[in-house]
Amino acid sequence: IISFIVGGLFISLQTLLGERVPVRWRWAVLSLPSTMALSFLFIGLTKTMAAMPEVVQFFPAALAADYMFVLVFVLLSRYTLPISLIGGLTGWAVYAAIALRYPPTSFTLATLVYFLPVVFVSYWWIKRLPQTSHLAPVTMTWQRITIRALLGGSVIATVVILTHTLGNIWGSLFSAFPAAWSSTFVIYYLAHGKAVIPAVGKTLFFPGILTFMIYAYVALLTFPILGIWLGTVACYLAVIVVYSIMHFYNLYTKNFKR
Repeated sequence: IISFIVGGLFISLQTLLGERVPVRWRWAVLSLPSTMALSFLFIGLTKTMAAMPEVVQFFPAALAADYMFVLVFVLLSRYTLPISLIGGLTGWAVYAAIALRYPPTSFTLATLVYFLPVVFVSYWWIKRLPQTSHLAPVTMTWQRITIRALLGGSVIATVVILTHTLGNIWGSLFSAFPAAWSSTFVIYYLAHGKAVIPAVGKTLFFPGILTFMIYAYVALLTFPILGIWLGTVACYLAVIVVYSIMHFYNLYTKNFKR
């Protein structure tokens, strides 16, 4: 119950903050790991720290299933929203089943074999589709924020339950469940139509990929040494440092071109 409430509140606050910061910072705020971070935190709090290496080790494969969802949803978006959503979730489930049947034995193996091929193929394919030149942001009403909060809180609560009933790998899998991405697709589909979906899908790759993978890798290194609380702080600090480097690099590039 606590994981559901905390997860919903955290995602609501993140969404509200993303709406109120300047546009150039919006992508940074909304790309901060939230569902996975809270899932890792509650797994560590409700189980022993000995569970965390297995949870984090599987995460790249779980994240790859998310990008399979993105690819299938975008490809089917030319039809109807229900077909896109059902097809995307089916693609996620099939890839997740393969990863569960043949789980990676290390973080490196999960990254190289399960994660990178899916990401490269998905991004290459989506990038080739017709892209909207200007993707107008959708205002997050209280109804939309509530939906995102309920989905996010439900995912985190499910992670805690599955970790205790079916094992650490199942918890890791659902820590990356595309609840926020599916709600984003639905909101944009209803607000702007199917033509914008390829552009929406493209935005889910960068910088999100970097933040998720950096967070997971730092968690793998720091959780066994620092514990769950200081390890979480270290993960967020690493993500903020990467954001800062990217921000100053973009500023330098723009000034250099001028």
